[in-house]
Amino acid sequence: MIRIVPKPVYDAVASHLRCSGARAHRIWEVNKAHEDSLTGAAFADFQTRRTRRVFVNDREWCWRIRARKFGSGGRGSEEKRTGADGIVEIEVRHLSTGLVERKSLLVQAKKEWSGTDRTLLDQVRKMEGIAAHSSAAIIYSPSGYQGVDGGYVLSAEGDRRQLSDNQVLPLGVFLADRFLACEVGCRGLYYDPRRQLLHLPTKPECPDAVRFVSPERMRIEIEEIPQ
Repeated sequence: MIRIVPKPVYDAVASHLRCSGARAHRIWEVNKAHEDSLTGAAFADFQTRRTRRVFVNDREWCWRIRARKFGSGGRGSEEKRTGADGIVEIEVRHLSTGLVERKSLLVQAKKEWSGTDRTLLDQVRKMEGIAAHSSAAIIYSPSGYQGVDGGYVLSAEGDRRQLSDNQVLPLGVFLADRFLACEVGCRGLYYDPRRQLLHLPTKPECPDAVRFVSPERMRIEIEEIPQ
């Protein structure tokens, strides 16, 4: 998990992700014609309607999940260039110290993935080329939504039949047990929608940001409130 987040806070966010993910496929029939519509609706289903509060040792922590759909200008060319059609972020702010922690996951959506998908394989390669361990595929079907690490997609050469059941997880479980638990996703990676920049982890002689247009974003926000 993101460091310095107490277990009760992690548990509250994880429980919400698991519960919301278990019911997200209810909107399949309405949105099944377009993968981006499925992603937008699924992200919106994870959204909290209000800020949640957790008290740990007399210290208050607040958290919420926001979903946002941005304008799709240039989306087609951007998806071809970066491989991603959405981003999932977490930001933790420690208001008492000013410390800010960020982590993100680039995602590509697929409907009813069953065999070998060379397009998905290429998209994951592009996402991993932006930042290592930064990618995932979200698989939509009428029976439920799932998530899988981009690294597993690469190992399987884009063949769904080569993946085991413990590699392809229900979407809410994937977000709670893989992304929130920091087993997938890239620290220091975050999106600036106003300037359409994806900020990258700092590395010598490497760019600190690349142009990025994300039509869909889901953002988990956690704050430690000073006493």
